[in-house]
Amino acid sequence: MGNVKMQKIDLCVIQDDDLAQVFLDMDQRPAVKTVVVIDQIVPPNSPKVSALHKALREKAEKEGLDFYYGKGMCAELLANGLLKADESAVVCDKAAGAAGAVGAKVFLADAVQLKQVLETGELSQERSAEDSESKKNVVKTTGNLPEGLSAKDLALSLVKELGEEVVSGKELILTGDTLKSLDLSDKMTICGVLGKAGAVTAAVENAENVKTGEPAAFNTNTADSETSTYIFDAAKTREVTALPGGCTEIKPLSELSAVKIKSVFIGGTTGGTLKELAQAASMLKGRKIAYGLRLIVAPADADTYIKAATAGYLTDVLEAGGLVINHCGSPEVQGRIGKTEVMVSNDLENKPGYAGFETSKTYLTSTKAAVEAALLGTLGYKEEAPAEEEKTETRSLTFEGRCWKFGDDIDTDIIIPTQHLNYETMDEIKTHAFEPLRPDLSAKLREGDLIVAGSNFGCGSSREQAAEVLVANGVHCVIAKSFARIFFRNAINNGILLLECQDLADHVKEGDIIQVDLDNQKITADGKTYAIPAIPENLYHIIMDGGLVKSIMKKVEKGLL
Repeated sequence: MGNVKMQKIDLCVIQDDDLAQVFLDMDQRPAVKTVVVIDQIVPPNSPKVSALHKALREKAEKEGLDFYYGKGMCAELLANGLLKADESAVVCDKAAGAAGAVGAKVFLADAVQLKQVLETGELSQERSAEDSESKKNVVKTTGNLPEGLSAKDLALSLVKELGEEVVSGKELILTGDTLKSLDLSDKMTICGVLGKAGAVTAAVENAENVKTGEPAAFNTNTADSETSTYIFDAAKTREVTALPGGCTEIKPLSELSAVKIKSVFIGGTTGGTLKELAQAASMLKGRKIAYGLRLIVAPADADTYIKAATAGYLTDVLEAGGLVINHCGSPEVQGRIGKTEVMVSNDLENKPGYAGFETSKTYLTSTKAAVEAALLGTLGYKEEAPAEEEKTETRSLTFEGRCWKFGDDIDTDIIIPTQHLNYETMDEIKTHAFEPLRPDLSAKLREGDLIVAGSNFGCGSSREQAAEVLVANGVHCVIAKSFARIFFRNAINNGILLLECQDLADHVKEGDIIQVDLDNQKITADGKTYAIPAIPENLYHIIMDGGLVKSIMKKVEKGLL
């Protein structure tokens, strides 16, 4: 059996979220100092949210409470003056725990706890039998960070090293010489990550009070308290990422196979500080983000927005192809990603569904890693196979593959029937390739197989999926008597080699091994040789690069476009 600890609360923060109704339903004035911070959905994106903001504004005015509308993220406001060292606060957003950087304890409340705090000024906390009220959990970080690594790398490495047993459900006191070399925003990052990883609170020992300049002195060595101290050597810090689903599963980027991404978010509670924006701008200056990728930048608060704009950081973002949103913006409201899409964020949140659908994925990284991902279009350094550019540069002029044979007028409805195009992923779509004629073919196709057909291959609609599904099934070359014009273009755009040969289809048998020699303009099958025309140089380079988009990206990276 556990016991209950009563924690005196100095400040209660009401935000524009689901718990706001608890505050609105109260008839009495709060028993504790209370402020209202509108930082979740600013400006409102629906009549419902607009009505909530109006109700909170009127309630704050009636009770004479401080009201902050769109001034910045809650943690930033708390850490920069609203919360004093050694005080305790209750919030509704876990990210606000980053304010522990000023030496305060910041607790996340549910509806019942919030009502209790508003009515009594105290928070009840259930403790395990072995976790006494006097027990202190100290995390001491020593040494210096390896060059080029950030507080985000340190925080995530710390979570990985300590593990759930040390972090989850604990009130942590952070100390050590490493913290002395870090600024407030860095300490906020560490506290925020630990909070997202499950810590009840994470507060920095001897943190400087922003208002008074006086230190917050947590006593970690009193004789009447039981102290558990966990030591982490900062030299062990690695460039890491928190995998989608939370801040608990951490993996070094060197061990993460390259993941294609569609969106990068730089901003929020700890990711949108002036320090992080300056780093992002310096990396983006004079460069362009990857083709087809969305980069969204959101300063943490109004003051940071002004300073970043004045310094030209936001201009650098815009010129690189990014978007700048308001200082209370987040992927949850502005910048949601689609089903199965992947986002990289330098902020604190990556729970399922946060930035889109349940199947959307968010990786948490440092600002450096996030910007690199925005420039490359991928996250992760481990290569299971040669990099794409290397593969296209060294793609052989001679190759061979197993033959699958078709007749004349194979249209796009045969290649991939239209009713299967509503699946979410190409992995699902590809299993239906050639289904009207050969329902079992997709399961038999292997990487490097060739298709041989008669006249007018690819006739019918202009759907690009007819080409994409071939690539997905490992088919990168089609040999036919002739091709439909639109399919021909779509195939080249997807890096498929199309070869016209009038005689091969009449003589080759399914299952034969076909040898293609582009350099000598010939095809060999079953001991016989067939002539093929030369490929125009411009089309040749697009195909060798893996398709039109990849070819353009390659030229952009080389400064040719």
